[in-house]
Amino acid sequence: MTAPPGLQAEDRPDFERALHQALRTAEIREALRRNGATGDADVQRLRSRALVESEAIATAAAPEYAAYLRQRAAAAMSPSTAPVTHAPSAPSASSAVGVPFPTAGVRGLLPVLAVLAPALAGASAAAFLLLGGLLKLFHSQRESAKALLTAGLTSATIAAVTLAAGVACLLATAVRHRTSAPDQHPRAQRLPYAHPPHVRRRNDAAVATARDAWLRALLHRGILPFLRDRLKMSQKPSRMNQKSEKGST
Repeated sequence: MTAPPGLQAEDRPDFERALHQALRTAEIREALRRNGATGDADVQRLRSRALVESEAIATAAAPEYAAYLRQRAAAAMSPSTAPVTHAPSAPSASSAVGVPFPTAGVRGLLPVLAVLAPALAGASAAAFLLLGGLLKLFHSQRESAKALLTAGLTSATIAAVTLAAGVACLLATAVRHRTSAPDQHPRAQRLPYAHPPHVRRRNDAAVATARDAWLRALLHRGILPFLRDRLKMSQKPSRMNQKSEKGST
Protein backbone atom coordinates (compact mmCIF):
# COMPACT_ATOMS: atom_id res chain seq x y z
CA MET A 1 0.00 0.00 0.00
CA THR A 2 1.53 3.29 -1.06
CA ALA A 3 1.68 6.27 1.25
CA PRO A 4 -0.36 9.37 0.35
CA PRO A 5 1.62 11.98 -1.59
CA GLY A 6 3.12 14.73 0.50
CA LEU A 7 2.10 18.32 -0.06
CA GLN A 8 4.33 19.75 -2.77
CA ALA A 9 5.94 23.16 -2.37
CA GLU A 10 4.04 24.65 -5.32
CA ASP A 11 0.72 23.69 -3.67
CA ARG A 12 1.43 25.26 -0.29
CA PRO A 13 0.06 28.67 -1.38
CA ASP A 14 -3.26 26.92 -2.14
CA PHE A 15 -3.16 25.35 1.31
CA GLU A 16 -2.56 28.76 2.91
CA ARG A 17 -5.44 30.31 0.97
CA ALA A 18 -7.77 27.51 2.06
CA LEU A 19 -6.61 28.02 5.66
CA HIS A 20 -7.26 31.74 5.41
CA GLN A 21 -10.76 31.02 4.09
CA ALA A 22 -11.42 28.62 6.96
CA LEU A 23 -10.30 31.14 9.58
CA ARG A 24 -12.77 33.66 8.15
CA THR A 25 -15.81 31.37 8.36
CA ALA A 26 -18.57 32.29 10.81
CA GLU A 27 -18.18 28.98 12.66
CA ILE A 28 -14.51 29.49 13.48
CA ARG A 29 -15.02 33.17 14.33
CA GLU A 30 -17.80 32.28 16.76
CA ALA A 31 -15.69 29.55 18.35
CA LEU A 32 -12.85 32.02 18.82
CA ARG A 33 -15.21 34.50 20.51
CA ARG A 34 -16.49 31.80 22.88
CA ASN A 35 -12.91 31.09 23.88
CA GLY A 36 -12.29 34.79 24.42
CA ALA A 37 -9.78 34.83 21.57
CA THR A 38 -10.86 37.88 19.64
CA GLY A 39 -7.46 39.41 18.82
CA ASP A 40 -5.37 38.94 15.74
CA ALA A 41 -2.63 37.35 17.82
CA ASP A 42 -4.90 34.42 18.72
CA VAL A 43 -5.92 33.96 15.09
CA GLN A 44 -2.29 34.02 13.98
CA ARG A 45 -1.39 31.49 16.66
CA LEU A 46 -4.09 29.15 15.42
CA ARG A 47 -2.95 29.71 11.84
CA SER A 48 0.66 28.91 12.76
CA ARG A 49 -0.39 25.63 14.36
CA ALA A 50 -2.27 24.66 11.22
CA LEU A 51 0.75 25.46 9.05
CA VAL A 52 2.99 23.32 11.25
CA GLU A 53 0.54 20.41 10.90
CA SER A 54 -0.05 21.01 7.18
CA GLU A 55 1.22 17.57 6.13
CA ALA A 56 -1.08 15.80 8.60
CA ILE A 57 -4.02 17.98 7.61
CA ALA A 58 -3.42 17.35 3.89
CA THR A 59 -3.68 13.57 4.38
CA ALA A 60 -7.44 13.99 4.97
CA ALA A 61 -7.78 14.92 1.29
CA ALA A 62 -5.11 12.51 0.02
CA PRO A 63 -7.29 10.79 -2.65
CA GLU A 64 -8.35 14.09 -4.20
CA TYR A 65 -4.79 15.41 -4.02
CA ALA A 66 -3.42 12.30 -5.73
CA ALA A 67 -6.02 12.65 -8.49
CA TYR A 68 -5.09 16.32 -8.87
CA LEU A 69 -1.38 15.46 -9.18
CA ARG A 70 -2.10 12.77 -11.77
CA GLN A 71 -4.24 15.14 -13.82
CA ARG A 72 -1.61 17.86 -13.62
CA ALA A 73 1.17 15.49 -14.66
CA ALA A 74 -0.93 14.20 -17.57
CA ALA A 75 -1.56 17.77 -18.74
CA ALA A 76 2.16 18.56 -18.48
CA MET A 77 3.04 15.50 -20.58
CA SER A 78 0.32 16.16 -23.12
CA PRO A 79 1.62 16.83 -26.65
CA SER A 80 -0.48 19.99 -26.78
CA THR A 81 1.93 21.65 -24.34
CA ALA A 82 5.01 20.77 -26.38
CA PRO A 83 6.66 23.60 -28.34
CA VAL A 84 5.12 23.99 -31.76
CA THR A 85 7.50 23.83 -34.69
CA HIS A 86 6.50 25.13 -38.09
CA ALA A 87 7.96 23.48 -41.15
CA PRO A 88 7.61 25.82 -44.11
CA SER A 89 6.38 23.91 -47.12
CA ALA A 90 6.19 26.79 -49.56
CA PRO A 91 8.15 29.98 -50.21
CA SER A 92 5.19 32.05 -49.00
CA ALA A 93 5.50 30.55 -45.49
CA SER A 94 9.14 31.54 -45.19
CA SER A 95 8.43 35.03 -46.39
CA ALA A 96 5.57 35.37 -43.87
CA VAL A 97 7.88 34.76 -40.90
CA GLY A 98 10.58 37.09 -42.22
CA VAL A 99 13.09 34.75 -43.92
CA PRO A 100 14.91 36.88 -46.53
CA PHE A 101 15.07 35.87 -50.18
CA PRO A 102 18.29 36.27 -52.21
CA THR A 103 16.85 39.37 -53.90
CA ALA A 104 16.39 41.13 -50.56
CA GLY A 105 19.98 42.48 -50.66
CA VAL A 106 19.52 43.89 -54.15
CA ARG A 107 16.28 45.57 -53.13
CA GLY A 108 18.03 47.07 -50.13
CA LEU A 109 20.70 48.66 -52.33
CA LEU A 110 18.21 50.48 -54.54
CA PRO A 111 17.27 53.18 -52.00
CA VAL A 112 20.98 53.75 -51.24
CA LEU A 113 21.80 54.18 -54.92
CA ALA A 114 18.76 56.41 -55.37
CA VAL A 115 20.26 58.81 -52.81
CA LEU A 116 23.96 58.56 -53.68
CA ALA A 117 23.73 58.77 -57.48
CA PRO A 118 22.08 62.21 -57.69
CA ALA A 119 24.37 63.55 -54.98
CA LEU A 120 27.54 62.39 -56.73
CA ALA A 121 26.32 63.55 -60.15
CA GLY A 122 25.32 66.92 -58.74
CA ALA A 123 28.70 67.37 -57.02
CA SER A 124 30.52 66.43 -60.25
CA ALA A 125 28.37 68.84 -62.26
CA ALA A 126 29.12 71.70 -59.89
CA ALA A 127 32.86 70.98 -59.96
CA PHE A 128 33.00 70.72 -63.77
CA LEU A 129 30.98 73.89 -64.29
CA LEU A 130 33.07 75.80 -61.79
CA LEU A 131 36.36 74.73 -63.34
CA GLY A 132 35.02 75.29 -66.86
CA GLY A 133 33.92 78.79 -65.97
CA LEU A 134 37.32 79.62 -64.46
CA LEU A 135 39.27 78.23 -67.43
CA LYS A 136 37.03 80.10 -69.86
CA LEU A 137 38.54 83.32 -68.57
CA PHE A 138 41.85 82.30 -70.09
CA HIS A 139 42.02 82.37 -73.88
CA SER A 140 44.57 79.57 -74.01
CA GLN A 141 42.31 77.18 -72.05
CA ARG A 142 39.06 77.68 -73.92
CA GLU A 143 39.07 74.16 -75.37
CA SER A 144 39.51 72.63 -71.91
CA ALA A 145 36.89 74.99 -70.52
CA LYS A 146 34.43 73.94 -73.20
CA ALA A 147 35.04 70.25 -72.45
CA LEU A 148 34.58 70.82 -68.71
CA LEU A 149 31.40 72.80 -69.27
CA THR A 150 30.04 70.02 -71.49
CA ALA A 151 30.93 67.46 -68.84
CA GLY A 152 29.26 69.62 -66.20
CA LEU A 153 26.05 69.90 -68.21
CA THR A 154 26.11 66.15 -68.77
CA SER A 155 26.59 65.51 -65.05
CA ALA A 156 23.78 67.93 -64.26
CA THR A 157 21.50 66.04 -66.66
CA ILE A 158 22.48 62.72 -65.05
CA ALA A 159 21.84 64.20 -61.59
CA ALA A 160 18.38 65.36 -62.62
CA VAL A 161 17.48 62.01 -64.17
CA THR A 162 18.80 59.94 -61.24
CA LEU A 163 17.09 62.26 -58.76
CA ALA A 164 13.74 61.73 -60.48
CA ALA A 165 14.33 57.97 -60.62
CA GLY A 166 15.36 57.88 -56.97
CA VAL A 167 12.26 59.75 -55.84
CA ALA A 168 10.08 57.36 -57.84
CA CYS A 169 11.92 54.37 -56.34
CA LEU A 170 11.51 55.66 -52.78
CA LEU A 171 7.82 56.32 -53.31
CA ALA A 172 7.30 52.82 -54.73
CA THR A 173 9.15 51.27 -51.77
CA ALA A 174 7.08 53.24 -49.27
CA VAL A 175 3.82 52.19 -50.93
CA ARG A 176 4.93 48.54 -51.02
CA HIS A 177 5.83 48.53 -47.32
CA ARG A 178 2.59 50.26 -46.39
CA THR A 179 0.48 47.64 -48.15
CA SER A 180 2.49 44.62 -46.97
CA ALA A 181 3.15 45.53 -43.31
CA PRO A 182 -0.38 45.05 -41.89
CA ASP A 183 -0.63 41.58 -43.41
CA GLN A 184 2.60 40.14 -41.98
CA HIS A 185 1.35 39.30 -38.48
CA PRO A 186 -1.97 37.74 -39.50
CA ARG A 187 -0.11 35.43 -41.90
CA ALA A 188 2.22 34.34 -39.11
CA GLN A 189 -0.77 33.65 -36.85
CA ARG A 190 -2.53 31.64 -39.55
CA LEU A 191 0.31 29.11 -39.73
CA PRO A 192 -1.01 25.60 -38.92
CA TYR A 193 -0.51 24.35 -35.36
CA ALA A 194 0.68 20.82 -34.71
CA HIS A 195 -2.23 20.27 -32.29
CA PRO A 196 -5.60 22.01 -32.10
CA PRO A 197 -5.94 24.56 -29.28
CA HIS A 198 -9.11 22.95 -27.89
CA VAL A 199 -6.98 20.04 -26.62
CA ARG A 200 -5.10 22.38 -24.28
CA ARG A 201 -8.36 23.97 -23.12
CA ARG A 202 -9.80 20.55 -22.29
CA ASN A 203 -6.68 19.58 -20.30
CA ASP A 204 -6.69 22.89 -18.42
CA ALA A 205 -10.35 22.46 -17.51
CA ALA A 206 -9.69 18.94 -16.19
CA VAL A 207 -6.80 20.20 -14.05
CA ALA A 208 -8.92 23.06 -12.68
CA THR A 209 -11.75 20.65 -11.81
CA ALA A 210 -9.37 18.31 -9.98
CA ARG A 211 -7.84 21.24 -8.11
CA ASP A 212 -11.25 22.51 -6.97
CA ALA A 213 -12.20 19.03 -5.76
CA TRP A 214 -8.98 18.78 -3.76
CA LEU A 215 -9.41 22.24 -2.20
CA ARG A 216 -12.99 21.45 -1.15
CA ALA A 217 -11.94 18.17 0.43
CA LEU A 218 -8.96 19.87 2.08
CA LEU A 219 -11.18 22.58 3.55
CA HIS A 220 -14.08 20.44 4.79
CA ARG A 221 -12.26 17.24 5.75
CA GLY A 222 -8.90 18.58 6.79
CA ILE A 223 -8.60 22.23 7.82
CA LEU A 224 -11.99 22.86 9.45
CA PRO A 225 -11.91 19.66 11.60
CA PHE A 226 -8.38 20.52 12.69
CA LEU A 227 -9.40 24.04 13.73
CA ARG A 228 -12.45 22.70 15.61
CA ASP A 229 -10.32 20.23 17.54
CA ARG A 230 -7.79 22.89 18.45
CA LEU A 231 -10.47 25.26 19.63
CA LYS A 232 -12.11 22.51 21.72
CA MET A 233 -8.77 21.67 23.30
CA SER A 234 -8.18 25.30 24.19
CA GLN A 235 -11.73 25.54 25.56
CA LYS A 236 -11.33 22.84 28.23
CA PRO A 237 -8.75 24.58 30.45
CA SER A 238 -10.73 27.81 30.40
CA ARG A 239 -13.89 26.02 31.56
CA MET A 240 -11.97 24.24 34.36
CA ASN A 241 -10.60 27.59 35.48
CA GLN A 242 -14.13 29.06 35.50
CA LYS A 243 -15.42 26.14 37.61
CA SER A 244 -12.57 26.45 40.09
CA GLU A 245 -13.22 30.16 40.43
CA LYS A 246 -16.91 29.51 41.10
CA GLY A 247 -16.04 26.84 43.70
CA SER A 248 -13.69 29.18 45.55
CA THR A 249 -16.30 31.87 45.80
